[in-house]
Amino acid sequence: MTMPLDKERLRRDVAEVLGEDPDELADDENLIEYGLDSIRVLMLSTRWREQGHDIGFLDLADEPTIEAWARLASAP
Repeated sequence: MTMPLDKERLRRDVAEVLGEDPDELADDENLIEYGLDSIRVLMLSTRWREQGHDIGFLDLADEPTIEAWARLASAP
């Protein structure tokens, strides 16, 4: 069974790859400003796809915010 990819899990995973405190990442904050680069986006995309979530690199790169990624994760 695939674990849900909710906002809090997204935030924890993003914070982990950025070396940031999850509480410091606002839902609407552009994650590029925190140092998120294409390699880290690819890492996250790969991790989530391996866990059964259909979220690709281009989807994530298009709008790099927790809020946008939560919408992608909840889409059918």
